[in-house]
Amino acid sequence: MNTISAMLQTHPNPSRFDSGNLAECIAACLECAGCCTVCADACLNEKEHLAHLTKCITLNSQCADVCAATAGVLARASQGDEAVIRAQLQACVAACQACAQECESHAKMGMKHCEICAECCRRCEAACQKLLA
Repeated sequence: MNTISAMLQTHPNPSRFDSGNLAECIAACLECAGCCTVCADACLNEKEHLAHLTKCITLNSQCADVCAATAGVLARASQGDEAVIRAQLQACVAACQACAQECESHAKMGMKHCEICAECCRRCEAACQKLLA
């Protein structure tokens, strides 16, 4: 059991979400925020390709921010408004999809950091979709 799961299980007022799925989604969001931040930094250091990576850097930054915010909203889901939580999850799905698609195009050009970031975004997207289901 990971720490996020343990924290959720100790909560005196559990959320209506399955605690395992909720913990998985929070962890995926936090991981994705980190991956996207590192990918943006790596893109900034691709000196000969930098001009082609501006959209990727922007999407990485947006996705990192949305994922971090989603993790925060989900961590407070026990008394949160369901419409707000669903909207945040949908925003996270959209950000992850856009970032993954952009990173996948750069991964085809041999940028390993973009390949790893795309995979991370897809995992986060799937975890958010699972909670939305």
